[in-house]
Amino acid sequence: MTPLIGKDCHIILAHPEIDDGEGYGFLLAEDQGIKSGGVQMTREVDSGGTTRLWLHFDVLLAGRALNPDGSLRAQTREEDYVKLCQYLDKRGEVSITSPAGTLLSLGAVGWTADERHLPGYALIKCQFNNTGVYWPPVDPDLINLSVWDGSLTWSSAYWR
Repeated sequence: MTPLIGKDCHIILAHPEIDDGEGYGFLLAEDQGIKSGGVQMTREVDSGGTTRLWLHFDVLLAGRALNPDGSLRAQTREEDYVKLCQYLDKRGEVSITSPAGTLLSLGAVGWTADERHLPGYALIKCQFNNTGVYWPPVDPDLINLSVWDGSLTWSSAYWR
């Protein structure tokens, strides 16, 4: 089943080699501190015009975790951890969907994770970087309509 942000996850990661490209939703740590939960995007543009992007987010893994809609999370802490490690093993072609939109051409390169495993939960601080051309966040529905079997034509697809 396709995860839905705000219902059963806060963020969705996808890669063509993981579950045939079907996205997997993760919960993010939510707190009321100065640096609350969510996705932090850092952009750097050098003098040559090349844009570098870093995405930072804190994945929460816990038994009996609650989804954003208040329902009990179907996936276990262990299932979420195994899946997250699969994405952290990819050096490219990762897409990440957050409330800001979908970012493409990402990979786990360089510093990728800081893991804190405690008896009741784990907090995994993740970083993904752009590994190709920088594309600003785009509406995930537009991307879905732009794939080969989508309803948009080549001239109206996201890629144009």
